[in-house]
Amino acid sequence: MVMIKHLSITIAIIFLSFGQLSAQTTAQQIANISKHVTRVNTIQLQRKHYEFMCDEKMKVDYYYDKGQIVKISLDYGTIGDVYACEDHYYQNGKLIFVYEFVEGGPACEGCIKKNEYRSYIYNSKVIRYLKNRSVAKCRKCQFGPASKQYKLLKVKTEAEIKRVLCGVRR
Repeated sequence: MVMIKHLSITIAIIFLSFGQLSAQTTAQQIANISKHVTRVNTIQLQRKHYEFMCDEKMKVDYYYDKGQIVKISLDYGTIGDVYACEDHYYQNGKLIFVYEFVEGGPACEGCIKKNEYRSYIYNSKVIRYLKNRSVAKCRKCQFGPASKQYKLLKVKTEAEIKRVLCGVRR
């Protein structure tokens, strides 16, 4: 009986420790992602710029550090009454962070509605999602090889980029 009680207490301690370890690990992962994003945004990077028409004029910038893609910026321009852009951040060929900015939209007469979305990603899954700096439920919670973010990482030409972003089949 005493042995079972000690075993139960030991198991409870292990589960509590694991819960704290998971929270620390997630916090550490977010801190590491933030550190990498800050580094990418402050160092000198090599840039390749593309412009082409989808529904509107698209601008795409690939940023390289030592020959490796670390950031892809998409400027969708203004479509109707909405302006949108995105930044995708990569580390060692893996997506780690997505920043989205949207301004305007319907039912916003006389105002300028702005939304920012941040996805912190670990092992292709969102571990923290923020809407306007507040924790929220992620709109896209997982990024696989078929996602736009990974397809853009693999393409090599402007035509391939356009195919991914515009859906053009040529």
